[in-house]
Amino acid sequence: MTQPSGPQLELIHLFIHVVNAGGFSPAATALQLPVATVSRKISKLERNLNTQLIMRSTRKLRLTEEGGALFDRYHQLVAQFDQLSATHINEQQSTLRICTPISITSMILIDAINDFSKLHPHIQLHVTQNNSTIDLIDEGVDVAIVGGAQPDSSWVSTSLGVLDYGLYASANFAEQLTELRHPQQLIQFPLIKVWPLFNWSLTHKNGQEFYYDGPAKLTLGDIHAAVKATVADGGILYGPALFVKPQLEQGELVRVLPDWAGEHRRISILYHQRRQQPLKVKLFIEFIQQRCVSIFDLF
Repeated sequence: MTQPSGPQLELIHLFIHVVNAGGFSPAATALQLPVATVSRKISKLERNLNTQLIMRSTRKLRLTEEGGALFDRYHQLVAQFDQLSATHINEQQSTLRICTPISITSMILIDAINDFSKLHPHIQLHVTQNNSTIDLIDEGVDVAIVGGAQPDSSWVSTSLGVLDYGLYASANFAEQLTELRHPQQLIQFPLIKVWPLFNWSLTHKNGQEFYYDGPAKLTLGDIHAAVKATVADGGILYGPALFVKPQLEQGELVRVLPDWAGEHRRISILYHQRRQQPLKVKLFIEFIQQRCVSIFDLF
């Protein structure tokens, strides 16, 4: 067997832990990784070596002859490495600095962030909620969550989901909108604008487009406050459907001009282009990506 490269050694390290733990799930728990990630990386190692290492079973794990040989060759080395690096790994689990927009944190990600914090008690989270563009490197940010275009192309960007915008009003206020047929009439009603989309792009299901850049009765920087104002009969809000989902389900808000769809704003997670991510960063990225699958109901 040729000498493995650095990335392949990482996969072998994971393989040894899977064997020692007796399965994918207990290894994933011990290493604080999603089971799917562990399975995917073991499959990658098998592809790299062009051989099956593990015979998968619902009840137990069995090694092939090649898998046994690989384990015999590296298990002592991995044990020594783990012992030597234990202190280093603990040092990595210090403070994780995260930068996110205010509304995205408070309305859709705070539960996931809190769950991550409880799952990893040795990682302290410092979350900066900021609607303005900041220099991520100067501010010492480890991970950033942004909407729309990323502020720094030198960072790796991975999509978490998409926010679909539309027009909403309270059920009571909607009774005043019986004559509203086209976005051109919006200027006749009190409107609520909220960061970051103060001007609205609307597209009819027949392809017709309309751009509203007129005045608003209320302009805010926080979607949470804008939703509360809308529920309280404050006017018509242009906002993301995900942020008003509870109010729609409870009947507090209704869709206005439902044949007109708003913009689709992508939410992404940004992190440094490093081949070896600190453990705290790697754990957070994998955790938040997994949670956002259900949050955005995208995949």
